[in-house]
Amino acid sequence: MSFTTRNHYVPQWYQYLFIPPGLREKKFFYLDKDPEKRPLPGGRYYFRDACRRLGPINCFMQDHLYTLIFGEQASDIVEKSFFGKIDETGAGVIEAIAEYDPHTIPRNGLSDFTRYLDAQKLRTPKGLDYLRRLTRSGSHQEVLYAMRQLWQVHATIWTEGVWEILQCDNTETKFIISDHPVTTYNRELFPLAIPCRYPLDAPIELLGTHTIFPLKLNRCLVITNLGYVRNPRVNPCKERENSRYFENTIKDIRKIQTGRQLSESEVCAINYIIKTRAKRYVAAADEEWLYPEHHLKTTMWNKLADRFFLMPDPRKVSFSTGIFIGGKDGSSWATDEYGRPVRDDDPQVEKLRDKEWDTFQKAKQAWDQKFGKLTRDEMVRYF
Repeated sequence: MSFTTRNHYVPQWYQYLFIPPGLREKKFFYLDKDPEKRPLPGGRYYFRDACRRLGPINCFMQDHLYTLIFGEQASDIVEKSFFGKIDETGAGVIEAIAEYDPHTIPRNGLSDFTRYLDAQKLRTPKGLDYLRRLTRSGSHQEVLYAMRQLWQVHATIWTEGVWEILQCDNTETKFIISDHPVTTYNRELFPLAIPCRYPLDAPIELLGTHTIFPLKLNRCLVITNLGYVRNPRVNPCKERENSRYFENTIKDIRKIQTGRQLSESEVCAINYIIKTRAKRYVAAADEEWLYPEHHLKTTMWNKLADRFFLMPDPRKVSFSTGIFIGGKDGSSWATDEYGRPVRDDDPQVEKLRDKEWDTFQKAKQAWDQKFGKLTRDEMVRYF
């Protein structure tokens, strides 16, 4: 078996999801935000072309990014045994998620997808730089070990969030991809804010942080914290209720929101976030899509779009207070909406629910005023 030296930190199969089926030449416009400076004779220099035409085999890759060194021996086990399995299951479910139909999502499909999502966030050069900073390690070997240990760190909070699959079927501009495809956006944390300075991203445990992940050319997943949906007027930088990691939780896949068609400006705003949060490279099937800033009224971080931007529809979210599960063997498991053990006598929990009930109703009224009331079919779909 051949030794893998070329590591694609954004898998080729995922990249192909962003090339239109009818495109004759399966290549991207591949933009380098920081073109390489190359020397010329006489002490002069030139910059490499910022935008090139490249196929997926030559995009988002780095030699020996995942190679482990043991003395004089080297191993590609991370690429083949770790990412190989994650990519295999991820590729098998991402299309079902993108073209959402709960009946076509395979058993354990949501778990497989969340595992892939978390691996994709950590495996990029930016993700590895984040782990290097977190572990304070100068050793690439130790960073790879940390990646394996922290894999799935975001899964609990993501699973408890409200998921929406946004569509851009009717716009000229489609979604781009970057060298860090799983990114976050918090309107109150500007790119140069301390919590977002490279290699950091807006923390997902903050109430107003949205996780953004383009699924394919015309589909994008956005995950929003439940507390922010219930109270969109809350401080976006406040920590969400009971944020935690590596704990059991559950999700009803029937509650994933779908069907919202974005406007041209909203697609450009999402692409601008993706481009801004990339480390160095972004790619698109159309060169013009790489410059969303040319089509926005403003690039002010908290004014990219209106207050409904990236927010799921609260009218499609039930005000549930917990989930109870019973097994055939008589076992049971229960959790409240924020992953805590179910209790009826906690005054702090009741106080929070009372407040969120009021803000939740106001949020739904705002959506009614902006978009009109939901149809009967939409009500049946989510309740």
